[in-house]
Amino acid sequence: GEMRRLGTTLGARPSTIAGLSGVGDTFGTCFGPLSRNRKFGYRLGQGETVEDILKSTTEVAEGVETSKALVRFITEKCGGYRLDLKYPIIFGVADILEGKLTPREGLEGLMNMPLRTESYR
Repeated sequence: GEMRRLGTTLGARPSTIAGLSGVGDTFGTCFGPLSRNRKFGYRLGQGETVEDILKSTTEVAEGVETSKALVRFITEKCGGYRLDLKYPIIFGVADILEGKLTPREGLEGLMNMPLRTESYR
């Protein structure tokens, strides 16, 4: 829902988000063994700090800065109340990277959110 919501807010077609350039790229990032973002997240989940991971690698996990930039962009451009409820994954990842939440707290926060129906127009 978050990719679709943000994409359509910016003028993208839902079919673009659902295709290879949207969901396909996300799957590659999340599950690909060579993904720098996946490696970074795995290490973070194992208890390493953001600072230690960044110091110990020459690879760039672009999602680190992108997630923070997305939160700033959404806050400034999308408007609305409680944007963290509309974009819980984006805001949660940024909070973890900024040290406001542990990975476990972020996951528990997502898993404890009330279920709701998503509209896929």
